[in-house]
Amino acid sequence: MASPIQIVLNPENYEEARDAGGGGGRKDFFAHRDAEFTAHRAALMGQIDTIAGVLSAQAQGDIGFVKVILRREAWAKSHRPIASLFRHDRTPVVGGGDLGVMLVEARPGTLRQVAAEIAKAETHTEMRFNEQKQKDEPYPSARKSEVGAIDRIELYGPSDRRSFSVDEAVAWLSNPMTGSSYQVELFDSPPPRSEWDRLDLSHRRLVESFVAGFAALDRGLVVERLPNRRHKQPILSVRLDQSGDQPVLRLNDAPVSERRRELAAFNPDVGRHLRLLAFLDSHPLVRRIELPGIVVRAARPSTAVARARPTDVTIPVRDSRRSHPRLGIIDGGIGEALSDWIIDRWDVLAEEDTDLAHGTFIGGLAALGGALNGAEICPEPDGAELVDVAVFPNERKAGAFASYYPDGLPQFFDEMETAISDARARHGVRVFNMSLNILQPAAPDRYSPHAARLDQIAESNNAIVFISAGNIQPQDLRPEWPADATAALGNLATARNDGLLTPAESARNVAVGALNPPGHDGCLPFAPTRYSRRGPGLRAGVKPDLAHIGGAGSQHPKLGHGLFSILPDGTIVDGCGTSYAAPLAAKTAAVLDHAIEGEVSRETLIGLLVHHAEMPTLLQDKALAPIAKHMVGFGMPPSADRILETGDHTITLVFASRIQRDQQINFRFQWPASLVGPEGKCRGRAKITLVSTPPLDARFGSEFVRVNINAVLQQEQANGGWKGRLEPLYLPSRREAPPIEAERIEHDLKWSPVKVLAKTFPQGVGPSSNWRLFVEYLTRAGEVMPEEGVPFTVIVTISDPDAEQPVFNDMRQNLQALGIQIADIRTAARITPRV
Repeated sequence: MASPIQIVLNPENYEEARDAGGGGGRKDFFAHRDAEFTAHRAALMGQIDTIAGVLSAQAQGDIGFVKVILRREAWAKSHRPIASLFRHDRTPVVGGGDLGVMLVEARPGTLRQVAAEIAKAETHTEMRFNEQKQKDEPYPSARKSEVGAIDRIELYGPSDRRSFSVDEAVAWLSNPMTGSSYQVELFDSPPPRSEWDRLDLSHRRLVESFVAGFAALDRGLVVERLPNRRHKQPILSVRLDQSGDQPVLRLNDAPVSERRRELAAFNPDVGRHLRLLAFLDSHPLVRRIELPGIVVRAARPSTAVARARPTDVTIPVRDSRRSHPRLGIIDGGIGEALSDWIIDRWDVLAEEDTDLAHGTFIGGLAALGGALNGAEICPEPDGAELVDVAVFPNERKAGAFASYYPDGLPQFFDEMETAISDARARHGVRVFNMSLNILQPAAPDRYSPHAARLDQIAESNNAIVFISAGNIQPQDLRPEWPADATAALGNLATARNDGLLTPAESARNVAVGALNPPGHDGCLPFAPTRYSRRGPGLRAGVKPDLAHIGGAGSQHPKLGHGLFSILPDGTIVDGCGTSYAAPLAAKTAAVLDHAIEGEVSRETLIGLLVHHAEMPTLLQDKALAPIAKHMVGFGMPPSADRILETGDHTITLVFASRIQRDQQINFRFQWPASLVGPEGKCRGRAKITLVSTPPLDARFGSEFVRVNINAVLQQEQANGGWKGRLEPLYLPSRREAPPIEAERIEHDLKWSPVKVLAKTFPQGVGPSSNWRLFVEYLTRAGEVMPEEGVPFTVIVTISDPDAEQPVFNDMRQNLQALGIQIADIRTAARITPRV
């Protein structure tokens, strides 16, 4: 019997006042090591004294920015040294870097106040009797706990601001595709000149010296603030050109409009770049100097070569009497062979600047991939209405990209955003494929401006962009994936330059890696391809999110890459690339969106894919557990039909809601009766997936996710308490007990917008059939829960692994008896506002 996914229609009934809890309490990081603490305290005071001296002598004024680096076991919110030492009224926290790195604004006077507080920390180990545990325990003062939490204190300096040489910069910026501008991120945005009188003397000197530094660089300099929807992160475009104009400084918000004038030719004079970089390296207001990215396709060029399979296929004709799944393809255009399936074109490219092969191959996978490759590779029914978002000029034509986007990537994203917004408004397209990457590796400690911009576009249009993980360059290709897990780990250990490309570290969209096709003698089926880049991207979370078939990286004499589509004229070709894995996952999302009435939330669409994704068998070996998620994320999603309907031995509930400030969600239910044994022991398998849309702030680096939404499945205990029964999907076999914050981030996916937990209970567990789904939140230190709350979706599946018991009917009857309203997700939009 088919058992459709059920959505809970009245989630608001299960909201209750939040129990904020007491936090972790003070910890003595130097308990019974009094001499070591005395030396540590003195070292910190010496570091502060040195930094204060540098700031006092600084030509740009006495304000600077300082890195407060915490020891690994002190990363938790409750250990942050902000109550006694680095208080907000003294040294405000302005951002973060890698995990456990706080960035604070400081002056010599405020630093000496911090040093004075450090000096007051007791050097002995204070003890107190713990009544509950019936033993003496360390009981430090707040000062000692905070001093012990700090590993070291450093001035933010030139090596933090820049990681490239001047020669590398000139060579890179000489490529017109870059826009030829440095991207300069600031700690704070200089106010308009008319408001400088409102600044105190130190801040005014900081801003004046910044403007004067640019003015001193003479003619041929253009500085403009990039349009940024998240105003907390000011980024400047800084360009040296060959004009004779006075420096052009537009440091305040730039209007989103057409370019005002033609750009003068780029100035490659190394001496001028040295002067500019020397100024930027040394100015305290500058946080980061980056070279701009270049957009590249994530596929190898396809060539029309006769193959044994297939040789001929008829492109299906679109039935205009019924609706079809809809998919936007962000690329360089789609050929006439698919014109019947193209419902609209956003075409800003002149015909001579198009390169249709890549976009047509992607469109062909959506329209006739099943006929060409079979259901094992392309599981969805053929046919999809396509919106051709042709915004990427021919990358092999010199000067083409720069002629459309002379200012580089920011202009490219502007055009893409306008096109997505138009497709969304005119045709209701929610799912877009962007098999393009930016030639910059994702950094573990930095949420890139490219990912931030793509996330803003997706969020403002309530859309999802499927992004390719990126392809490894030919010279760095890994060997084909071996059957032996130890050999696979050895190959990964020696691999070079195979990290994820931006913007695949996106927090609102879906990044897709590539798997080998079945039936290809030169590689193992469903193993990670030799060219697919790997995560983790940022440290918090799993990237890529999913994986799908992308074609083999090694050619077969008859099957080529083993993944087939068409050229613009309809000729069948083979190809490979993460470019071609992304649209297969996107197609399933589009089919789900089409099958569910109304507007399904982004969180639910992503959640359905992630929840049902399956880890390839080859990666299930225990030895590969630490790296599997970096290769394929949560796995390969099945077809939409398999997602939406299962057998009657399982039930899947969707809980789509919004967690509000000072609220938590407590959803109680009975375990299916057919899986409850003697004495209340519950057997079976349970899995939950949580997808949320928390506030993001790029200023905080690895800690850019500012609210953690957490969901647990708990069983009632004999004493009336509740015990969590599931474990994170990627939990290591051995870990500390209890785990420290660092482990919760790495393995439990704390702070990740996407979490998956599961567990099988073959012998039964616990004393009771009373269970609950419990959803709560935690904010970062100094962060406030947004007024509008945080939207989320939790998907819960309970099943009988033996596929025998009537779990669906048991659970449905239980829920109805409790007054819980549920309905088939495909039609639930008729009676609930959020799906």
